[in-house]
Amino acid sequence: MMKAKFPMTRLYSALPARLALSAMFASLFVCTSYAADTAANQPAITSKIKLASQNINAAREAIGQLRNEAKALSRSATASQAELQQALAKIKLALSSIESNDAKDLMSDAAHFHGRRFDYLFDAALIELRLGNKEAFFNFLESTQHWVLIPAIKTYLNAASFASIKNEPRLQAYLKAAELPAKMGRSSVLATGYQDNISNAEKVAGLSLFWSEARRSFVHFQHVPDLDWDRLYLDYLGKVMQTTSTREYYQIMMQLAPQLQDGHTNIYAPDELSDQFYSRPALDTALIGQTVLITRVGNQQLAKRIRRGEEITSIDGQPVHEYALNKVAPYASSSTPQDKAVRTYGYGLLMGDRSQKIRLGLRDAAGKERVETVVRGEARDVADNPAFDFKMLKGEIAYLAIDHFESDAGAKKLASLMPTIMKAKGLILDIRSNGGGSSTHAAAVLSLLSKQPVPFADSTERQESNLMRAQGDVIFLGTLRGGLAKPYVKEHQDIYSGTVVVLAGPKTFSAAEDFLLSYVTMQRGRIIGSATGGSTGMPLSFKLPGGGSARICVKHDSFPDGREFVGKGIAPDIEIAPTVDDIRAGRDVVLDKALAVLSK
Repeated sequence: MMKAKFPMTRLYSALPARLALSAMFASLFVCTSYAADTAANQPAITSKIKLASQNINAAREAIGQLRNEAKALSRSATASQAELQQALAKIKLALSSIESNDAKDLMSDAAHFHGRRFDYLFDAALIELRLGNKEAFFNFLESTQHWVLIPAIKTYLNAASFASIKNEPRLQAYLKAAELPAKMGRSSVLATGYQDNISNAEKVAGLSLFWSEARRSFVHFQHVPDLDWDRLYLDYLGKVMQTTSTREYYQIMMQLAPQLQDGHTNIYAPDELSDQFYSRPALDTALIGQTVLITRVGNQQLAKRIRRGEEITSIDGQPVHEYALNKVAPYASSSTPQDKAVRTYGYGLLMGDRSQKIRLGLRDAAGKERVETVVRGEARDVADNPAFDFKMLKGEIAYLAIDHFESDAGAKKLASLMPTIMKAKGLILDIRSNGGGSSTHAAAVLSLLSKQPVPFADSTERQESNLMRAQGDVIFLGTLRGGLAKPYVKEHQDIYSGTVVVLAGPKTFSAAEDFLLSYVTMQRGRIIGSATGGSTGMPLSFKLPGGGSARICVKHDSFPDGREFVGKGIAPDIEIAPTVDDIRAGRDVVLDKALAVLSK
């Protein structure tokens, strides 16, 4: 069978989430041109919608069937005029049904109909064009731009199939409007390239872009109720205009994002300045109680001078806590105290300019003090633990560390180990160093541990109406539905149903916390360790002048029952953390506790 010249599409399903949501909650455009065509059949389909009012899937099926029938009639490039007319009538009937009062009531709970409505209107437009009705084609097409603009449609409508209308002024006007989201979003003209000193205009534009995007979309202002965001903007205007280099500009800008106290809201310096901002020595550090310890030495030559477990007492002559407070903490975007401690005393403590050496005041376990000089950017030639470290421990307990959810590698590793794990008397999953990635990849791991669907977080975003703002500056957090709320389901031949314990801590962050949210909601097992980082969500990323970039958290997540963990962290069932003596002795007390629990 030949392909249709103008095939039916599902452009909406491929939309970026931000645009898709704009369509979901837009006011309905009432199509009246086809009312007469559908009047005879309207009672039957309306009856189906009424019957489906408690079953959204049945409602989708009732309306979706009409589109399937229309596809069958219009699929062939040689479809007759009569077949195209019948297909068009079915699409119009589906649209009429979607826009009925009963369907509108359903739509308050079913974003599916809001989004798919574009598909139906576009189907009707394509059929009209095949019938030779250009005016009707453009009327349908233009009716959508009052409630959604879709950049992806430009590529589709520029295809050779539409050569006969490519020069039509109405098509060109429509395509130009469709480009607006891209022009106003990530591909902004403000994203200029790196120079040693960008212009003052660029500096002000970059600050204004971050300020305005946060003011419009940041979802956690309730966590900083005393912050006057507009006043801060005025303060930073003066600061950025006084800078004399791009490096100095980003030193100022990178202190702005932490004011919002969110781990998914950041400003990053240009790649050209990475060596000056982000270089580190081959040392890992952590705050243990009130003591700053070296927890790992990653260079063999450096390990001859500095040992794991030694205390850092000073940096470049300043007491270590004073240095951390003044030099590091102002740049740490964090959601919780435990998250800030990780970023200040762990990731960021020794970070800085590669060309500058660091003088570390050290104290060993015997109390003897000395000063060592180290360099940033030193090669790490001591092997790390494997990304997905697996071992069988005493008592036939299986242990798997999963250090990220950036891909499906963790789920694949667990799946490959299932023949062995199925024989284990217990399973320990270690996500203490898991910084996140995708909640879908996290759910894929859980699907191997239970037959029940894996639930996701309850998610909201800011959805202000300008009319609501005009009447009182209301900020409304609306629930995101559709795919974001649908549980993850994947069937496997082997499901491990034995006892599971998860190890977590303050480095457990983002999608790793989404994993714990699902794990807790499913009541799959206990958590041992410390409270997690307390930050997840969806960041809106964009570029800044001079080659830098930024992101702003635009999605708020909570447990399905409404419990909050962003800004708090997910607390363990059994709390235990290493002491200074544990670090120096090489003891993993969290893992030891998990083994003790499973042995019972």
